[in-house]
Amino acid sequence: MSASILDDRAGYYRTLETSQKGTLDITSWLLWFLSTLLKSLEQALARIDRVLAKARFWQTHRSQALSAEQIKVLNRLLDGGERGFEDGISAAQYQAVAKVSKATATRHLTDLLAKGCLIRLPSGGRSTRYKVRFDAGGNT
Repeated sequence: MSASILDDRAGYYRTLETSQKGTLDITSWLLWFLSTLLKSLEQALARIDRVLAKARFWQTHRSQALSAEQIKVLNRLLDGGERGFEDGISAAQYQAVAKVSKATATRHLTDLLAKGCLIRLPSGGRSTRYKVRFDAGGNT
């Protein structure tokens, strides 16, 4: 909850000031507080969903022999957010994140596809992108 309040500091102080002046009506404060609480709960649930999805992914692929670079890139993809790749990852991005050659990046991506860790998104050539495959049915 405190993170959500910090995100909307201006709204917090504005609503607090408004509710302290004039009448004893705290309706606007309650509306702001409940809205912020709802946003906090939604963010927490989304975070829990991401953690559970990541745990299920690694449980599914625990027996796969993966290189340290592959694990690093998969974790970046699974973590999402600012550090992740919401639209998937290209071979060039893989190369940059894993700090490997272009040939190694291509080889690693091909291996991850074969092992069912990634799926190829519907684009081709240099713009080919890959996303994490979360279940055996191919759903992400």
